[in-house]
Amino acid sequence: MSILWLRIPERFALFLWLLFLAVIVACGSSATATPEAATSSTGPTLTPKSATTAPAPTMMPTKAPEAGPKPAGTLNIGQKELGPYQGHPKLSGNPQIFLNQLISAENLVMHSAVSSSEFLPMLAESWSLSDDNLSWTFKLRKGIQFHQGFGEMTAEDVLWSFDQIIESAKHPGSSDVARMWQHPDGSRETPDPYTIVLHTGIPAIDVLNRVRNPWAGSTWVASKKQSDELGEEESNNRTALTGPWVLSEAETAQFWKFQAVDSHWRKTPFFQELVFWDIPEESARVAGFQTGQLDTFTMSFDSIPTVEAVAGTEFMSVPGGGESHLGMYGSSYVGLGTDDQRPNFNPDLPWVAPTDDFNSPEWEQALKVRQALAISIDREAIVSNLLRGFGKPAVMWGWLGNEDKLDPGMSWEFDPEKAKQLLDEAGYTGEKRFTLTLTPSIRGAPGEVEACEAVAQMWADIGIDVKLQNLPYSTLRPTLIARTYEGITCHATSPRVEPFLGYTNWWSHAANWYAGVEHPWLEENMPKATTLFDADERWAAQKEVGRFLFDNALDIGLYGFDVIWPLGTKVESWIDHVRLGDTRNINGMEWAKPR
Repeated sequence: MSILWLRIPERFALFLWLLFLAVIVACGSSATATPEAATSSTGPTLTPKSATTAPAPTMMPTKAPEAGPKPAGTLNIGQKELGPYQGHPKLSGNPQIFLNQLISAENLVMHSAVSSSEFLPMLAESWSLSDDNLSWTFKLRKGIQFHQGFGEMTAEDVLWSFDQIIESAKHPGSSDVARMWQHPDGSRETPDPYTIVLHTGIPAIDVLNRVRNPWAGSTWVASKKQSDELGEEESNNRTALTGPWVLSEAETAQFWKFQAVDSHWRKTPFFQELVFWDIPEESARVAGFQTGQLDTFTMSFDSIPTVEAVAGTEFMSVPGGGESHLGMYGSSYVGLGTDDQRPNFNPDLPWVAPTDDFNSPEWEQALKVRQALAISIDREAIVSNLLRGFGKPAVMWGWLGNEDKLDPGMSWEFDPEKAKQLLDEAGYTGEKRFTLTLTPSIRGAPGEVEACEAVAQMWADIGIDVKLQNLPYSTLRPTLIARTYEGITCHATSPRVEPFLGYTNWWSHAANWYAGVEHPWLEENMPKATTLFDADERWAAQKEVGRFLFDNALDIGLYGFDVIWPLGTKVESWIDHVRLGDTRNINGMEWAKPR
C-alpha cells in the first residue's frame, strides 16, 4: 500500500484515501441526536408567502459586516459531481452555474435567510419599479472589485454578463433573461456607470427572480475586461468574479479550491481556504466525514444513522429545500407536422399521443398510461423509507408549499390495481406491457437515485419493463436541451415561491432546458401569470394551468424534501446565514466558522 501511494500524485490522495476508507472504516460511537423530520429541523422554515408582490419602491443598502479575525484553516466539502470548473456566463454549464453562485459569484440581489420571497441588496444597493410596472431602476454599489485585479464592477459588466447568458446554449434561463433584458419593445439605459434603467417592454413580475442569488436559473456578474483581454475560454477556466472566495486551483473530477478574499465588501470568510471535492460515491463521502477529512458533504438520508454516530456531529437543516418530479420526454406537441417538430416527438411511446387534441381518443389512450404511471407510485413509502420522513408527497412540479391553493382532490392516490386496469384499457396487457427508459437526474438532491430506483420497481410491479439508466447529469442534460431524449427522468429542483417562476421550462420558444412536455395550450396560457402584478389574478391564472397539467397528467410530482447537511467537529453551524430560494446545495460558506 505504501509503495503504491508514493507513486500517486498528491492531488489524487484525498479521493483515493476516501475510497479506501469506505471499505475499512467502522462507525464511531456517541453522537448528537438524529435531526427530526419536517417541523423540528434546526434551520429556518421555508414558508412561501401567499402572493408575490411588486418590490418596494426602494431598498436600503445592507451594512457591510465589521471586520472579523484573519481567515484561517480549510473547509472541506464533499460533492457528488463537480465537473470542470467553469465561470464564464456564456460558457458555464450545470452544475457549475449553480455552484458558482454559492461560492465565488454574486448577483444583483439575494434572498434573505428568513423567507424565499424576500429580496435583499447584493451587487445592487437599491432598486425601484415605475408605476406602470415596465421600468426597473437598479443602483449598483460603488467600489466592488473583481478578482485577480480586473478592476471595479460597473453597469457595463452587468449588462455584458446578462448578454452572455442570453447567448448561452447551456444556461436554463437564457431565454427568460432575454425576455426581460432584450425585449423587442424594451430598452436599457445606463445614465451613469452605477445605474441601470431596464424597460421590459411588457410587465414582467419575475425580473428580480432572474437576478437573484442563489438560483441555478439566475444571472451573475463577471468581468468584461477579463474576457476581452484573455478570451472566453481562458476566462472560463479562472473567471474574475466578485464573491468572497477566489478560485486558486481546479482539477476536473477531483476538486475546486478557493482562497478567502481579504476585506471582502460583504463578508470576509472565517476559513482561509475552501475545497469542494468531487466524490461520486456516498460511501467514500461518509468515510471522509468519519475520519475528519471532510467537514460536510452532500448526504443521502440513509447515511444519517452512520453520520450521527460520529462524535460531535451536528446538522444543518432546511425544510422544504427542494422537490422532485417525473419529466416525461417525447411529449413535444408543438409544431407537429412542420419543420419545427421536435426530434424526440415519438407517438410510439405509450405516454405520448400522435395528436395535440386533448379531446381525441388517441389522447385519452395516452392519458390513461400517464395516469397509471402516476398512481402506481407509493410516495408515502418513498418519503418514509428513503427520506426518513424528511419530506412529503408532491402533486406537481412548482407547487411545493402552495398545495393548499390546488383544488380539492388534486393528489395522486396510490392504487396499483387501478393502474393495471388503466393500462389494460389503454391496450397494454400481459406480464410485460411495454418498455421505458428511466433516468435519475443526478444533481445533489437527497434520495434522487434511490427514489428513482424505487419508482422503477413500482412500475415493474404493474408489468412495465423499466430500463434504469444511470449516467452523469452533464451527459444527460445536453440530450434534454437538444430534445433528443425519449425516456422519463426523476428530476429534482429548488422550490418555487409561486409555480409560474418555473413555467418557462415548458415553453418551446423560451427555454434551453425543458420539463419534458410542450403543448400549444401551455404555450398560450402559461405566459399570462408572468405579466400579472395583481396577486388574485396571477393565482387564478396559475391554478388554471395547474388544473390542465393535473387533469392531463402532463406533470407528475414525486416528493418534496428537506435539505440536511452534517457538520464535523471542525466547523460551527451557519444556518442563520443560509440564503433561501435555492437550498438544494448549501450556501453561505463565508459565514462558516471553525469550532
